[in-house]
Order: sequence, then C-alpha cells, then structure tokens
Amino acid sequence: MTQRLTRLTAAILTLPSLSLADETHTQTAAPEGHAPIMVMGDHMHQAGEYMVSLRQMNMRMTGNISGTNKLSDAQVLGQPNDNAMMPANLRVVPQKMDMEMTMLGAMYAPNDTITLLAMVMQIDNDMVLQSYQGMMGDTPCASTFVSKTSGTGDTIIGALFRGGATSNGQWHSGLAVSLPTGAIDKTGRPMTPMGCAQATMDMRLPYPMQLGSGSYELKPSLTYTGDWQKWGGWRVGAQANATLRLNDNDEDYRLGDKFEVQGWAMKNLTPYASASLRLDASHQGKMDGRDAAISLPVPTAQSRSSGGTYANLSLGINLIGQSGMLRDHRLALEYVMPVHQDANGVQMKRDETLTLGWQKAF
Repeated sequence: MTQRLTRLTAAILTLPSLSLADETHTQTAAPEGHAPIMVMGDHMHQAGEYMVSLRQMNMRMTGNISGTNKLSDAQVLGQPNDNAMMPANLRVVPQKMDMEMTMLGAMYAPNDTITLLAMVMQIDNDMVLQSYQGMMGDTPCASTFVSKTSGTGDTIIGALFRGGATSNGQWHSGLAVSLPTGAIDKTGRPMTPMGCAQATMDMRLPYPMQLGSGSYELKPSLTYTGDWQKWGGWRVGAQANATLRLNDNDEDYRLGDKFEVQGWAMKNLTPYASASLRLDASHQGKMDGRDAAISLPVPTAQSRSSGGTYANLSLGINLIGQSGMLRDHRLALEYVMPVHQDANGVQMKRDETLTLGWQKAF
C-alpha cells in the first residue's frame, strides 16, 4: 500500500487507546451512526452542521476474464482487434493494475430537510502489460512494461433530501451531478509488438487508464437506515443508486449507464467501535461509440470490453473518538472481496479493494 494508506492505518490503530483515556466523557455519537466508509450519501445533517471527509481507496486487478471465465494470455491473444486491420488479433495482454483514488468530500445542511454535498478526487493508475511479437503474435517480449496515469478525476456536486420515517428508521433521496473534470486524453509510450520496442511518440492510452468519463452524469439515489432492536440491536441500511450518462464526450463515446443496489448491517463492539457487513451488486452497460485515437491491440482499448455485472462482499470496522483531540473524529476501514464477476468482452479480473477513511462533523 502507499504511504498515504500506511499513515491512515497508523491513525486508526492509535484511536482505541486514546478514546479510552477518559471513560467518564459523555459520548455524543455512536460508531454505527454512519454507514460503511464506501457508502456515499448515507446520512443527512441537522441545520447549520457541516462535515468533511477524506477517503483513500486502493483497488487491485490481476489477469483477465470474459464473462465469468478466467482467460490465459493465449486465449486473450486469440481475440479480434476491433481497432485496426493489422494486427487482426490482440497482441498486448494486461497482467495487473493498481488504481488509487483519494476522495475529499464535504457536506453542509442549510436546513433540516436538505444536505448539500460535494466531492473531488485524485486518481493514480498503474498497469503492467505483456506484449507479444512474431508472425503469429504469440512470442512474449523479454520484459513487461508499465503504463501510468494520474491527475484529477470527475467532480460530484449534489444534495440529499429528507424523506419520511418508519417505526424503525428513516429514508432520504439524493440527486447529484458529476462534472467531467477528469482527463480522457491521457497518453503514454507503450511497448509495441513490432520489435518489442517502446513507442517513439505519445499514444492515447486505453479507456481504463483515463481519469474521467468525459460526460455529464446524473446520479439519483434512495437510502434507508434503521435500527432493528429485535435482531440484537443491529443498525441496517439499504441504498439504490444510478449513474446516467447525459451526453457523448468530446471523443465521441459515452460509458454505459450504471445501476447499483447495496445493503449493510452494523453492530457495536464497544462504545467507540463497530463492525460492518455489506453486500453490493451492480450492472453497467456497454460503451456507446469509441475514441478513434485509442488504437492499441489490447483488450482495454476495445469498446466492446466494457461494462458487466458484479457483486461484492465487504467487511469493515468503524471507530469514533470519545475524548480529547480525537473526540467525534471517525476513522473507518473497509475490505471488499468480489463474489461475482460477469464482464462484457475481455476485462481485467477484479481482486480486493481496501479503503481507509476519516470523517468529522462540526
């Protein structure tokens, strides 16, 4: 993990001992008061209250799949290259990819019924690939090569609207807009299959290496949270949300719309710590159109290799400071494990995702 992730881990590990320093202090918030750290827009605030948050996410991908089937390099090389007449088949195979995302968020409630929100993000992508040469395109180059991109991602602004209440909980709706502030024209100099030599000029990198969608996006959501005392005091929640692309971007394509549902349960372990279990499922459609400048013979550059159906199981811990300098500071960790992957075309297989986060309301 990165140094940023390590520093956040150290902060989390110090929280329990510090929070116990004053056991007579009156607790103002419970550790299960917020959803797991990767659930966005899960709660609202009272009039005049604001909150800031910082999340650091690291996602790892290794190997390739098509549908639910894992593919060898040879099977990937047998796939057609849609981007050019030559080579007829793919010649470059992704081996692994790390994506880091740093998200800075803010929420503010001008009144009790509306909470405004905004989020900016920094994205760092690092992909290792293997090129193949020869007449048949099945002779590996002597070494792999690395593609990297980094910069600002898309920006999200929106609002949450307080809804009704039930005997056990409450619900609220949300509507946000994603602004296309992330670049979609990142370039690099990959190792080409011709002679296993680095490209002599910059080339537009494949879609997963770009930092944004390039489109304006509408992001509606509906969230429920409640306490189920008859089940041992578990706090539960559920959310449905969507990402709707409103336009083709400047490179004449738009990513597929995405729909997601998720549910979670949280249980207090101590006055300052709770554990969480979360299950999410999502479906994203295929890309519409293509970027004519992306022409590498690699699956990540094929517009057909986009979207799919995924499900994940996540475990988390949520901590809240009880006294002193850490009073009401929230620190959280969530570990995400894929349980189902059904990818359109050929895509990299998703492995674990780890997210650390901090939140503080004022």
